[in-house]
Amino acid sequence: MLHIRHLSWDPGNIAHLALHDVTVAEAEEVCHGDPVSLHSYAGRIIVIGPSQAGRMLTVVLDPEGEDAYYPVTARPASRKERRYYQQQKGGAQL
Repeated sequence: MLHIRHLSWDPGNIAHLALHDVTVAEAEEVCHGDPVSLHSYAGRIIVIGPSQAGRMLTVVLDPEGEDAYYPVTARPASRKERRYYQQQKGGAQL
C-alpha cells in the first residue's frame, strides 16, 4: 500500500492541474483517501481514486523522498482507469 505523507506544490503543478479542471484540494483528497496505485514510467506512480465530491481522478506522482511526492499532473480518470479502480476495489461501484 502506498503511504503519502506529503505532496509538494508549486505554481507550476498547481497551474497544470487547473488546466484539467482539478483543484489542489481534490488531488489531496484522492492521495490521502483510499486510492489504488500502479507504477508508471520514470519511477512515477499513478494514483486513482475518488474525490470527496465523487469525481474519479488520476494523479501522477514523482517520488521526492520517504513518503513525499511531487504531483506532476491530475485529471479526470479515463474509462480504463476507472475500470482498474473498480477491479482493485472488488467491484465497488463508482
